[in-house]
Amino acid sequence: MLELLKFVFEKIDFLAIAEVLRKRGNRQSAARLHLILVQSYEIIELYEILLDELKAALDGHEVVGDAHRFHLNPHRIASLLSRQSSNLAVMDTLIHDLVDELRIVDNQFAETYLSFMPSKSGILFEAESLLAGGRLPLAETEPCDFPASSDGIYRTLWFTEEPPKEDRKDLEKYLYGWNGQEKTVLDVNIHDGDAFFEIMKDYFNAEAPFEKLKELKKVTDGYREVLMNCFTLEDLLTDIPKVRRHYGLLP
Repeated sequence: MLELLKFVFEKIDFLAIAEVLRKRGNRQSAARLHLILVQSYEIIELYEILLDELKAALDGHEVVGDAHRFHLNPHRIASLLSRQSSNLAVMDTLIHDLVDELRIVDNQFAETYLSFMPSKSGILFEAESLLAGGRLPLAETEPCDFPASSDGIYRTLWFTEEPPKEDRKDLEKYLYGWNGQEKTVLDVNIHDGDAFFEIMKDYFNAEAPFEKLKELKKVTDGYREVLMNCFTLEDLLTDIPKVRRHYGLLP
C-alpha cells in the first residue's frame, strides 16, 4: 500500500508540471497542485496514526487462557480506514483533473500519467475499495501486482466491531472480483485471535512499514520543495477557495 503511493508520486513529474504552470501563470492549477500536496500529507499523517495504534496493540498483546488481551478499538480503526479511503479518492481525482487540464497545454504529461493510471477507477481504486470496507491491505509490492503481494497472496487485516457472520470462504472468493481463477486470500479479522496477530506481526517484521512511511514522506517533502521553488504563496493560495468549493472540500 505504501509502495503503491510512493510509486504514484515518483511517476508524476511534478517539477515539469509546475514549471509549465508557472510559465503560463495558471494559478488555478497551481492551487490544485497545492491541494494534492496537502492531501498527501493528510494521508501520511493518518497512516502514521494507524501504524502506531496497530504496533502498540501488537506489542501489548497478551494471551490469557483462551482470551486475547490488547488495546485496540476496531470501530475507530475502521473509521480511520474509511477516512483514508476518502483521502485517496480526493487525491486521485485531483491528479486526474490536473492531468486533464494539462492535456491542452502539453499532451506528454497526460500520456505519461495515463500509461500507468488509465482511468478514474485505475491504480488506486482497489485500495480505496478495501479501505472503505474496514480492510487494511498489507501488500508492499509492485503496483502491477497490487493488491496481491509478490508471492501472489492477497493479505488484509479486517476490522469489525462484532465477529463477521458471513461465509468467509464465499466472501474471500469475491472480495477481489471473480474471474474464474482461484486466489489465495488471507482476509484476517480482528476477532480471529492468533491468526490476526500472526499476520500483523509478519507484516511489521517483513515489510518494515515505518521505514516505507519515511520514504513516502521524503518523496512528498521533495514535492513541497518543488512547489515552494516554482510558485509564490500568492500563486498557490489565490484560487484555493475556488478549487476547494469545486471539490466540496472543507476550508
